[in-house]
Amino acid sequence: MLAFFLDKEFFLYTQLCPFTKYKIMQYKKLNLENWSRIEQYKFFKKYENPFFNICSTLDVTELVKCIKNSNYSFSTSILFASIYTANQIQEFKLRLKDEGVIICDSIYAGSTILNEDETFSFCYFDYNEKFSEFYKNAIKQIELNKQGLLKFDGRNNDLDIIHYSIIPWISFTSFSHPRNYGTNDSIPKIVFGQYFEDNGKIKMPISIEVHHALMDGFHLGKYLTQFQAMINKPDYIC
Repeated sequence: MLAFFLDKEFFLYTQLCPFTKYKIMQYKKLNLENWSRIEQYKFFKKYENPFFNICSTLDVTELVKCIKNSNYSFSTSILFASIYTANQIQEFKLRLKDEGVIICDSIYAGSTILNEDETFSFCYFDYNEKFSEFYKNAIKQIELNKQGLLKFDGRNNDLDIIHYSIIPWISFTSFSHPRNYGTNDSIPKIVFGQYFEDNGKIKMPISIEVHHALMDGFHLGKYLTQFQAMINKPDYIC
């Protein structure tokens, strides 16, 4: 592991992630004493269940219209907008590590994918600011999974990730996740449900679950506002 001093708040690290010798995670170590949320962090970190969940709805009308006039899939397009937005908000890149807090330079998406035998697999999509490149890689990963070339791998040692699930058969109003409490788990989980029509608009439920020691409802609101603005004008596709 290589480390050097960056400034009074952060240290920069490059870590070779254990699941593959080719995957590099870069992150900065947060100086907790200079962090404005240090008291909230200390308070919630002691909780047996420090996670909180917010379910909301997104207006996906413009995105659906855009997708109908393209060859792109809705699920991959909404996934790109979500992970792009999360990468713009520091709190979504914070993770617990070694009794401290780090901020990942960037985070990527891991999502459930339905298999033909009605089981599911995990597919992983590298972050890219260009939609075309993100989509190209996503399609490649999905195809490799269909061919049975990817093993069922939860990447439990990865931190620079958001866990996604896509449930296009159900339009939910609440959601809960399995959690391995007692561990240092701090990874956000985001779920998309079945979209539906409501007064001429197309709406889609979204569930967001995060660690309260690392962020608050304000940050979720910030994420949802920016996410909604991006899919209101899906210039990245159309």
